[in-house]
Amino acid sequence: MTRIRATCPTCGEVDLRPYEVTLHVVRDPLGDVSDGSCYRFDCPACDELVVKPADERIAELLQTGGVPVEENAESLVDDRPPHPEAPRPGPVLTRDDLLDLHLALSGDDWFDQLLQTSS
Repeated sequence: MTRIRATCPTCGEVDLRPYEVTLHVVRDPLGDVSDGSCYRFDCPACDELVVKPADERIAELLQTGGVPVEENAESLVDDRPPHPEAPRPGPVLTRDDLLDLHLALSGDDWFDQLLQTSS
């Protein structure tokens, strides 16, 4: 069976089977692969969704290897919750934030305050 070697930004090189990869192809008016084309896979080591750009050569190689193709499909959106070891980036935790957290947790009613602010 065909093996596809790809690179996960976290784990490095991984081996995949064609059905574990999806090729998203956007074609220009002449029928050539254009910007926006990419391939995606769930890393077998860390289970993160990896999306990489695909030019004409990569798209041809993946198709030849038996990878399923989505032609001009909807935008690729990762709607899964973030992996706990690699959360999506957010605002930087400042010293003031840390002090506020410390003060909030020092009281006996910190959990009640948390519930009030989250609703």
